[in-house]
Amino acid sequence: MRWLISLLLVAVLAIGLAMAGRYDPGYVVLVYPPWRMEISFIGFMLGLAGLVVGGVILLRLALLTLNLPSIVRAQRERRAAKKRDENFAGGLMAYAEYRFQDAEASLGQWQGEPQRTGLARVCAARAAHEMRAVALRDRHLKAAVEAGAELAALLFEAETRLDAKDAAAALTAIQRAKTIAPQHTALLRLELKARQMTGQWDEVDRLLDALERANALEPAVATQSRRLAYAENLRRRADDDRGLLDYWKKIPAEFKTDPWVARAAARAFMQRGGDDTALDILEAALAHDWQEDLVALYGEVRGSKPTRQIEQAEKWLHAHPRDAQLLLALAQLCSAQQLWGKAQSYLEASLAIAPSAEGHVRMAELKARNEQPGEACQHYRKALALCRGA
Repeated sequence: MRWLISLLLVAVLAIGLAMAGRYDPGYVVLVYPPWRMEISFIGFMLGLAGLVVGGVILLRLALLTLNLPSIVRAQRERRAAKKRDENFAGGLMAYAEYRFQDAEASLGQWQGEPQRTGLARVCAARAAHEMRAVALRDRHLKAAVEAGAELAALLFEAETRLDAKDAAAALTAIQRAKTIAPQHTALLRLELKARQMTGQWDEVDRLLDALERANALEPAVATQSRRLAYAENLRRRADDDRGLLDYWKKIPAEFKTDPWVARAAARAFMQRGGDDTALDILEAALAHDWQEDLVALYGEVRGSKPTRQIEQAEKWLHAHPRDAQLLLALAQLCSAQQLWGKAQSYLEASLAIAPSAEGHVRMAELKARNEQPGEACQHYRKALALCRGA
């Protein structure tokens, strides 16, 4: 389009000069003694324009000749850069297509801009890791750090250490990476996993708060991690009366009735002699979600008001009349109060619904107490058979 416009302009100028030359009477006299030349004014202007254009063309040709080496060098550099780009893209494509050997060969030796070099070395390290080439992977990671991709290299190192169950080495890499990006969410997720593996549950609580504020965890994952952290922290505080109670008060209400958390809390309070508190926790949890393992634990608790405990269990029995575990728990509670008749009836009902090794053992103990060794031996044998089957 630009050449067409230029051609039209030249044509217009040529027509204008031709018309001007037809009617213009002017002329130009050039004198250089003893010579004299007369030409029309239009002819003089055309000649002058030709000289100017010719001079410009000659000047450009001279400059082009002088700059020819640098032009050739720039052309070669452009071709080399294009080839590097093709190799880089090919290496990334090989990695994306799971052709790890080709990706490592291409990206592990790639040379170019420092930013791309660091990325290439990290991808080469990941490819080497997929090939189980540990020494090659570590060499590429070292090269990535030297090329300026330290954060990417440290993130990958932390991942590989966690995959190898080496949480201590992973935390070392994570701490180095946090000096570069303290609030990096992927880094915090890796640290969360490492703290869980090393049992640093107070740190797990802190990391979960940070990740939830950043909306960096799936709700289901966050809930499961919270349950685990609360349960483990309760177990760790079972030897500290004040610390256990204070921590229990800080747990949100929706988690206090969670079966996993409630079980851990009840056992922790039972260990410190807080059986009444354990009963309150289990009753609240069972009212929220009926779980057989919580029912079994309820039968183990020895509160200060055993009669009320039995009455509560019997109320539950109206709602769950065929719950073998609840019947077994009632048998335990009645045995603890020496209510042998009720205990035997509950045991018989439990075994009739779902025979269990524990039920047979308790029945054997009851028969032995009643001086019925033959029946006690039969129940022991049945318990043993069930254990072998399991």
